[in-house]
Amino acid sequence: MDQYKTKFVVVYLIAAIITAACLLMNGPMRPGLPLDNTVIMRMEFIAKNLVLWQWSWIAWMFSALGLLVFSVILADELKADFRKHVGLLLVALGVAPDLIAEVIYAFVLPKVVHLAMGESVFLLFEHIATHLTGYLGNGLYNLGGLTLTCLAIKQGIFKTWVSVWGITAWILGLLLSVSIAAGQLKAAEIFTASSMTLSTLWMIIFAHQVLRPRWNTQS
Repeated sequence: MDQYKTKFVVVYLIAAIITAACLLMNGPMRPGLPLDNTVIMRMEFIAKNLVLWQWSWIAWMFSALGLLVFSVILADELKADFRKHVGLLLVALGVAPDLIAEVIYAFVLPKVVHLAMGESVFLLFEHIATHLTGYLGNGLYNLGGLTLTCLAIKQGIFKTWVSVWGITAWILGLLLSVSIAAGQLKAAEIFTASSMTLSTLWMIIFAHQVLRPRWNTQS
């Protein structure tokens, strides 16, 4: 299969995984998140829906790895430049705290509930996980994505509207990190929804605007 066709298919697969993870977060797994509920309610939900809870977070783990793969595909279209490596490094660094947070959510929190370690221990691990993924991991992802996108714009890879779309998505993602740091979970929910929607759609746009034309050229 042509390399650009392969990349095109991979980007669609990544977008599908991220979309599925977002739908799970906004739907079935929402009662286990610190939104419109109490810690007791969250603990009870996790205990009663353990399989759903854990597999939902596994979907987010694949999403984290998918974002890294997408960043590699994006960087592969850029000319040699040290900023390309900086952008990729930032995204790669974001994977570690994100995966650690998702492991805490998926496996540590259920263990805390199962062993009846108490609300304070649950809240502590939940707080750590929230900041690892929402502040540190997400912040690094978006700084890296913004760096790669700005470099792509400088090299003339994107049309103007594609550039604006991408920059907007990454900035909204950074605002999510700011919201988490400030403890504004309602604002974080809004920025999560908006940034994830725009960035996932932007991946598809990238596939059609950059990869598909090159695939057609080589076919």
